[in-house]
Amino acid sequence: MQDFQSQRPAPASFADPAAGDAEEAPCAGEIWRSRADPAEAVMVLRRDADAVDYAWLDRDAADGRMPLAHWAQRFEVVLEQADHTHATPIRRHWLIDTQAERLRGARVLELGAHTGGLTQALLAHAAQVVAVENNPRCVRHLRQRFGERLGIVAGDMHHALWDLGQDRFDVVVCAGVLYHSAHPFLLLEAMAHLRPRAILIDTLDDGVAELRVAVPNLVNSCNYRYNRRPDCGYSVVLGERLIAGAMARLGYGAMQRIDTAAATIAPERDSAYFQQWRRSLSAWFLRDGAA
Repeated sequence: MQDFQSQRPAPASFADPAAGDAEEAPCAGEIWRSRADPAEAVMVLRRDADAVDYAWLDRDAADGRMPLAHWAQRFEVVLEQADHTHATPIRRHWLIDTQAERLRGARVLELGAHTGGLTQALLAHAAQVVAVENNPRCVRHLRQRFGERLGIVAGDMHHALWDLGQDRFDVVVCAGVLYHSAHPFLLLEAMAHLRPRAILIDTLDDGVAELRVAVPNLVNSCNYRYNRRPDCGYSVVLGERLIAGAMARLGYGAMQRIDTAAATIAPERDSAYFQQWRRSLSAWFLRDGAA
Protein backbone atom coordinates (compact mmCIF):
# COMPACT_ATOMS: atom_id res chain seq x y z
CA MET A 1 0.00 0.00 0.00
CA GLN A 2 1.40 3.36 -0.96
CA ASP A 3 1.75 6.23 1.48
CA PHE A 4 -1.16 8.65 1.67
CA GLN A 5 -0.05 12.10 0.59
CA SER A 6 -1.44 15.28 2.09
CA GLN A 7 -2.69 17.88 -0.37
CA ARG A 8 -1.35 20.66 1.85
CA PRO A 9 2.32 21.64 1.23
CA ALA A 10 4.72 20.50 3.91
CA PRO A 11 5.70 23.22 6.39
CA ALA A 12 9.29 24.34 6.55
CA SER A 13 11.40 22.57 9.16
CA PHE A 14 12.51 24.57 12.17
CA ALA A 15 16.19 24.82 12.98
CA ASP A 16 17.43 21.80 11.08
CA PRO A 17 21.16 21.20 11.69
CA ALA A 18 23.41 22.56 9.02
CA ALA A 19 25.64 19.50 9.08
CA GLY A 20 25.39 15.85 10.04
CA ASP A 21 22.66 13.28 9.53
CA ALA A 22 19.35 15.12 9.95
CA GLU A 23 17.57 11.81 10.50
CA GLU A 24 19.67 11.23 13.63
CA ALA A 25 19.38 14.75 15.06
CA PRO A 26 17.22 14.99 18.20
CA CYS A 27 13.75 16.53 17.98
CA ALA A 28 11.78 18.34 20.68
CA GLY A 29 9.62 15.91 22.63
CA GLU A 30 11.86 12.88 22.11
CA ILE A 31 13.35 10.81 24.91
CA TRP A 32 17.05 9.91 24.76
CA ARG A 33 18.89 7.74 27.28
CA SER A 34 22.42 8.10 28.56
CA ARG A 35 24.96 5.82 26.91
CA ALA A 36 26.94 5.78 30.16
CA ASP A 37 23.90 4.82 32.29
CA PRO A 38 20.89 3.53 30.28
CA ALA A 39 18.70 3.87 33.38
CA GLU A 40 18.92 7.65 33.05
CA ALA A 41 17.12 9.54 30.30
CA VAL A 42 16.39 13.07 29.14
CA MET A 43 13.55 14.83 27.34
CA VAL A 44 14.60 17.04 24.44
CA LEU A 45 13.14 20.52 24.97
CA ARG A 46 14.53 22.45 22.02
CA ARG A 47 17.06 22.03 19.24
CA ASP A 48 18.63 24.76 17.19
CA ALA A 49 21.39 24.65 14.59
CA ASP A 50 24.16 24.29 17.15
CA ALA A 51 22.82 22.97 20.46
CA VAL A 52 20.20 20.89 22.27
CA ASP A 53 18.30 21.95 25.40
CA TYR A 54 17.17 19.02 27.54
CA ALA A 55 15.69 18.06 30.92
CA TRP A 56 16.57 14.98 32.97
CA LEU A 57 13.71 12.59 33.67
CA ASP A 58 13.14 10.99 37.07
CA ARG A 59 15.89 12.93 38.80
CA ASP A 60 16.42 16.39 40.26
CA ALA A 61 19.34 17.37 38.06
CA ALA A 62 19.06 20.80 36.46
CA ASP A 63 18.15 21.22 32.82
CA GLY A 64 21.11 21.22 30.47
CA ARG A 65 22.34 22.42 27.12
CA MET A 66 24.79 20.52 24.93
CA PRO A 67 26.44 21.19 21.58
CA LEU A 68 24.59 19.28 18.87
CA ALA A 69 27.88 17.87 17.59
CA HIS A 70 28.42 16.04 20.92
CA TRP A 71 24.85 14.85 21.45
CA ALA A 72 25.00 11.40 19.81
CA GLN A 73 28.20 10.60 21.68
CA ARG A 74 26.41 10.88 25.03
CA PHE A 75 22.81 9.85 24.27
CA GLU A 76 20.85 7.38 22.15
CA VAL A 77 17.21 7.75 21.16
CA VAL A 78 14.44 5.75 22.87
CA LEU A 79 11.33 5.19 20.75
CA GLU A 80 9.35 3.65 23.59
CA GLN A 81 9.75 3.57 27.36
CA ALA A 82 9.94 0.22 29.13
CA ASP A 83 6.67 0.64 31.05
CA HIS A 84 4.82 1.38 27.81
CA THR A 85 6.45 -1.60 26.08
CA HIS A 86 5.41 -3.91 28.92
CA ALA A 87 1.84 -2.62 28.84
CA THR A 88 1.41 -2.84 25.07
CA PRO A 89 0.37 -6.53 24.83
CA ILE A 90 -2.32 -6.00 27.49
CA ARG A 91 -3.55 -2.78 25.90
CA ARG A 92 -3.56 -4.51 22.50
CA HIS A 93 -5.70 -7.34 23.88
CA TRP A 94 -8.29 -5.10 25.56
CA LEU A 95 -8.47 -2.31 22.99
CA ILE A 96 -8.13 -4.27 19.75
CA ASP A 97 -8.45 -8.05 20.06
CA THR A 98 -11.55 -8.01 22.29
CA GLN A 99 -13.06 -5.47 19.89
CA ALA A 100 -12.40 -7.50 16.75
CA GLU A 101 -16.07 -7.60 15.76
CA ARG A 102 -16.13 -3.81 15.37
CA LEU A 103 -12.96 -3.89 13.26
CA ARG A 104 -13.58 -6.88 11.02
CA GLY A 105 -13.71 -5.77 7.40
CA ALA A 106 -13.39 -2.09 8.36
CA ARG A 107 -11.30 0.69 6.91
CA VAL A 108 -9.36 1.92 9.95
CA LEU A 109 -7.42 5.13 10.58
CA GLU A 110 -4.99 4.98 13.52
CA LEU A 111 -3.71 8.21 15.06
CA GLY A 112 -0.18 8.21 16.43
CA ALA A 113 0.79 4.64 15.53
CA HIS A 114 4.27 5.21 17.02
CA THR A 115 6.13 1.86 16.80
CA GLY A 116 3.08 -0.17 15.74
CA GLY A 117 2.18 -1.94 18.97
CA LEU A 118 -1.56 -1.64 18.29
CA THR A 119 -1.17 -1.47 14.51
CA GLN A 120 -0.11 -5.11 14.50
CA ALA A 121 -3.50 -6.22 15.83
CA LEU A 122 -5.47 -3.76 13.70
CA LEU A 123 -3.93 -5.26 10.57
CA ALA A 124 -4.99 -8.72 11.74
CA HIS A 125 -8.67 -7.72 11.98
CA ALA A 126 -9.36 -4.81 9.62
CA ALA A 127 -9.61 -4.78 5.84
CA GLN A 128 -7.42 -1.67 5.55
CA VAL A 129 -5.31 0.28 8.03
CA VAL A 130 -3.84 3.75 7.54
CA ALA A 131 -1.65 5.28 10.25
CA VAL A 132 -0.98 8.98 10.92
CA GLU A 133 2.49 9.47 12.41
CA ASN A 134 4.68 12.58 12.60
CA ASN A 135 7.82 11.21 14.25
CA PRO A 136 10.19 10.55 11.33
CA ARG A 137 11.96 7.75 13.22
CA CYS A 138 8.65 6.01 13.87
CA VAL A 139 7.59 6.47 10.24
CA ARG A 140 10.76 4.67 9.11
CA HIS A 141 10.17 1.96 11.72
CA LEU A 142 6.56 1.43 10.60
CA ARG A 143 7.57 1.16 6.95
CA GLN A 144 10.25 -1.39 7.79
CA ARG A 145 7.96 -3.38 10.08
CA PHE A 146 4.76 -3.51 8.01
CA GLY A 147 5.80 -2.65 4.47
CA GLU A 148 2.97 -2.41 1.94
CA ARG A 149 0.40 -3.75 4.42
CA LEU A 150 0.14 -0.35 6.12
CA GLY A 151 -0.76 2.99 4.58
CA ILE A 152 1.04 5.92 6.22
CA VAL A 153 0.22 9.61 6.46
CA ALA A 154 3.53 11.13 7.53
CA GLY A 155 2.48 14.38 9.17
CA ASP A 156 1.04 16.25 12.13
CA MET A 157 -2.40 14.83 12.92
CA HIS A 158 -3.68 18.25 14.02
CA HIS A 159 -3.46 19.32 10.38
CA ALA A 160 -3.34 16.11 8.33
CA LEU A 161 -6.79 14.85 9.35
CA TRP A 162 -8.50 17.81 7.70
CA ASP A 163 -6.95 16.85 4.36
CA LEU A 164 -8.38 13.33 4.39
CA GLY A 165 -11.72 12.77 2.70
CA GLN A 166 -14.96 12.29 4.63
CA ASP A 167 -16.51 8.80 4.74
CA ARG A 168 -13.15 7.33 3.80
CA PHE A 169 -12.78 5.40 7.07
CA ASP A 170 -15.24 3.30 9.04
CA VAL A 171 -13.30 3.46 12.32
CA VAL A 172 -10.82 5.91 13.83
CA VAL A 173 -8.55 4.66 16.63
CA CYS A 174 -7.15 7.37 18.92
CA ALA A 175 -5.29 5.36 21.56
CA GLY A 176 -2.66 6.84 23.86
CA VAL A 177 -2.78 10.10 21.93
CA LEU A 178 -5.28 12.68 23.19
CA TYR A 179 -3.58 13.52 26.50
CA HIS A 180 -0.34 14.43 24.73
CA SER A 181 -1.87 17.25 22.70
CA ALA A 182 -2.11 20.97 23.43
CA HIS A 183 -5.23 20.95 21.24
CA PRO A 184 -7.35 17.92 22.20
CA PHE A 185 -10.64 19.55 21.20
CA LEU A 186 -9.23 20.19 17.73
CA LEU A 187 -8.39 16.49 17.43
CA LEU A 188 -11.92 15.51 18.48
CA GLU A 189 -13.33 17.89 15.88
CA ALA A 190 -11.00 16.58 13.18
CA MET A 191 -11.93 12.96 13.91
CA ALA A 192 -15.64 13.78 13.77
CA HIS A 193 -15.06 15.66 10.50
CA LEU A 194 -14.02 12.36 8.90
CA ARG A 195 -17.47 10.89 9.69
CA PRO A 196 -16.41 7.34 10.69
CA ARG A 197 -19.17 5.18 12.12
CA ALA A 198 -17.14 4.69 15.33
CA ILE A 199 -14.23 6.37 17.13
CA LEU A 200 -12.18 4.58 19.78
CA ILE A 201 -10.68 6.94 22.35
CA ASP A 202 -8.18 5.58 24.86
CA THR A 203 -6.56 8.25 27.03
CA LEU A 204 -5.00 8.88 30.44
CA ASP A 205 -7.53 10.92 32.40
CA ASP A 206 -7.20 9.24 35.80
CA GLY A 207 -7.83 11.85 38.48
CA VAL A 208 -8.84 14.55 35.98
CA ALA A 209 -12.33 15.86 36.77
CA GLU A 210 -12.53 18.43 33.97
CA LEU A 211 -9.17 19.27 32.44
CA ARG A 212 -5.55 19.57 33.50
CA VAL A 213 -2.66 21.37 31.87
CA ALA A 214 0.57 19.37 31.82
CA VAL A 215 3.62 21.58 32.12
CA PRO A 216 6.59 21.39 29.75
CA ASN A 217 9.47 18.95 30.36
CA LEU A 218 7.10 16.10 31.30
CA VAL A 219 7.08 12.97 29.17
CA ASN A 220 3.42 13.48 28.25
CA SER A 221 4.02 16.98 26.86
CA CYS A 222 5.39 15.90 23.50
CA ASN A 223 2.63 17.58 21.44
CA TYR A 224 3.60 15.77 18.19
CA ARG A 225 5.44 18.72 16.62
CA TYR A 226 8.95 17.19 16.32
CA ASN A 227 10.60 20.47 15.29
CA ARG A 228 8.33 20.79 12.24
CA ARG A 229 6.06 23.49 13.66
CA PRO A 230 6.19 25.87 16.65
CA ASP A 231 5.41 23.99 19.88
CA CYS A 232 4.22 25.65 23.10
CA GLY A 233 5.34 22.58 25.06
CA TYR A 234 2.14 22.22 27.09
CA SER A 235 -0.50 19.52 26.78
CA VAL A 236 -4.14 19.64 27.89
CA VAL A 237 -5.61 16.52 29.50
CA LEU A 238 -9.39 16.25 29.18
CA GLY A 239 -11.52 14.35 31.68
CA GLU A 240 -14.21 11.88 30.65
CA ARG A 241 -17.11 14.30 31.10
CA LEU A 242 -15.61 16.89 28.75
CA ILE A 243 -14.69 14.26 26.16
CA ALA A 244 -18.18 12.75 26.23
CA GLY A 245 -19.81 16.17 26.08
CA ALA A 246 -17.69 17.31 23.15
CA MET A 247 -18.27 14.08 21.25
CA ALA A 248 -22.04 14.36 21.76
CA ARG A 249 -21.98 17.87 20.29
CA LEU A 250 -20.00 16.52 17.36
CA GLY A 251 -22.62 13.89 16.59
CA TYR A 252 -21.18 10.98 18.57
CA GLY A 253 -23.53 10.81 21.54
CA ALA A 254 -23.45 7.06 22.23
CA MET A 255 -20.49 6.09 24.42
CA GLN A 256 -19.67 2.45 25.13
CA ARG A 257 -16.88 1.91 27.66
CA ILE A 258 -14.27 -0.84 27.53
CA ASP A 259 -13.74 -2.28 31.02
CA THR A 260 -9.97 -1.95 31.22
CA ALA A 261 -10.20 -1.96 35.02
CA ALA A 262 -10.27 -5.75 34.71
CA ALA A 263 -6.90 -5.83 32.93
CA THR A 264 -3.96 -7.42 34.75
CA ILE A 265 -0.21 -7.58 34.19
CA ALA A 266 2.64 -9.65 35.62
CA PRO A 267 3.89 -8.08 38.89
CA GLU A 268 7.42 -7.65 37.56
CA ARG A 269 6.04 -5.60 34.63
CA ASP A 270 3.57 -3.50 36.61
CA SER A 271 4.06 0.27 36.62
CA ALA A 272 2.40 3.53 37.59
CA TYR A 273 1.64 4.03 33.90
CA PHE A 274 -0.23 0.71 33.63
CA GLN A 275 -2.28 1.34 36.78
CA GLN A 276 -3.17 4.82 35.56
CA TRP A 277 -4.24 3.39 32.21
CA ARG A 278 -6.52 0.82 33.90
CA ARG A 279 -8.33 3.63 35.71
CA SER A 280 -8.64 5.89 32.67
CA LEU A 281 -11.13 6.22 29.84
CA SER A 282 -11.23 3.68 27.03
CA ALA A 283 -14.47 3.90 25.09
CA TRP A 284 -16.16 3.74 21.72
CA PHE A 285 -18.12 6.74 20.47
CA LEU A 286 -20.71 5.86 17.86
CA ARG A 287 -21.95 8.29 15.21
CA ASP A 288 -25.56 9.31 15.66
CA GLY A 289 -27.74 7.43 13.19
CA ALA A 290 -24.94 5.17 11.94
CA ALA A 291 -25.86 1.56 11.29
